[in-house]
Amino acid sequence: MSALPDGKCAMNQRNRFQNDVIYRWGALGAFAVILMIAHAFVRPDFGDDLTYAGIWGQQPLIDLLRERYNEWSSRVIIEAVMMPLTAASPWIWRILDVLMILLLIWITADLFGTERKLQAQVMFFAMMWSVPLFSLSSAGWITTTVNYLWALTLGLVAMRPLKHWSEGVGCSLWEYIICPVCALYASNMEQMGAILLGVYLVSGLYLLTEKRRLSPFYFVQLALIGLSLFFILSAPGNSARTLSETERFFPEFAALNVYEKVWMGFLETAHYYLAAGHEQSSWTFGLFAGTLFFTASAAKCGAAIRQRRKKAVLVCVAACPVAFYWGIGHLGNYLLNSGILTRGRNGVGVLAQNRQLPGLSYFSAQLIVFQTAVYLFVIACVVMTIVLLYGKSRETILELVILGAGFLSRIIVGFSPTLYASGDRTAIFCSAAVLIVTLRSLQFFRQCEDRALPRLAAAAYPAICIVGNLL
Repeated sequence: MSALPDGKCAMNQRNRFQNDVIYRWGALGAFAVILMIAHAFVRPDFGDDLTYAGIWGQQPLIDLLRERYNEWSSRVIIEAVMMPLTAASPWIWRILDVLMILLLIWITADLFGTERKLQAQVMFFAMMWSVPLFSLSSAGWITTTVNYLWALTLGLVAMRPLKHWSEGVGCSLWEYIICPVCALYASNMEQMGAILLGVYLVSGLYLLTEKRRLSPFYFVQLALIGLSLFFILSAPGNSARTLSETERFFPEFAALNVYEKVWMGFLETAHYYLAAGHEQSSWTFGLFAGTLFFTASAAKCGAAIRQRRKKAVLVCVAACPVAFYWGIGHLGNYLLNSGILTRGRNGVGVLAQNRQLPGLSYFSAQLIVFQTAVYLFVIACVVMTIVLLYGKSRETILELVILGAGFLSRIIVGFSPTLYASGDRTAIFCSAAVLIVTLRSLQFFRQCEDRALPRLAAAAYPAICIVGNLL
């Protein structure tokens, strides 16, 4: 068959691009309908939503925010958006929240998906349902989403210039206007501010090692993020709030040193993901670990894996995290709670259920050290799997940086006395990081696996995790 003339090739490429754009917007429209139906059943009438609705309008907004900054919280930008929403019609929040989720899907696919953006949008939309719904409503639907979900979404938008600079292209005009606003809003939330600072610093170092000049806009964004974090650290209300919440939720917190707080944050975070969390409410790591295993088992899983022995090592290493998640997180908890397990209960119990430091837990210090070592081993298996899969490549660095940023954003909550009281909502940023790497792994799997049965299994497994979470 003869090759198509250049004109026809260009026309076909243009038509494919146009069709892809149409399909992507069509997919977002379908997502909007599903999300709007789901939001119609959401009732933002409990928790902090009612509290903020009750104080709204009692004094001018600027006076209210000044009082909050001095006595309770530095999140004045977020609260300036949140408070009027709690007193307005719920449909205003419902519409805005749906739009924010659609923006999250688009920006995630744009930043982290492969060239198959439509596929990335569909996959990420489906995987989002593996995140516990309670994590988006534990403080009240409006309060939780505006503080966490919206900060996550706008924080990712604020990272968009980094993608352009890494590709050697400039930013669009709208990004010079929108991205600083997004950076200010997102970095007003402590966890997202820390993530943005770390991502911008690491990206700046990467660009310098690639011998590229840093744009003046880079320093504008970095300065806004840095000033926001300084604003947070110097807020008198944050100190007052910490003292109040320590007395109310965690009196022992005041006696902990820095290392113990880091250890506590690690235990809570690793337990939430590796062992399925309190009451087995966390399915995100199960989805990620299974996808990583399928990718490692693919017929053609990357240039770094050519020899049969190396492939066997990769599959065995990749099997450890998923086996731990299901074996300890779900089966272990079932055996403990049902009373079937009569021997080795303490060893299984500390891995499956402990979230606290020695002295605060009913498990011994030796068992908790053992738990920490096992958790570190499972995390090391995740890291090793990614390294073996992608070798010495940018993909390896990117995925490890994403996971590291998400994990650290949750560990630092160990410096707050509300680590346990805040529940799942402080894990949203880490869960997003896990889902982003899961998305990249799943797309990579579909690129290198063309057999029908493995593809079917890799599609059925996420469905199991999503259904398990929703039920």
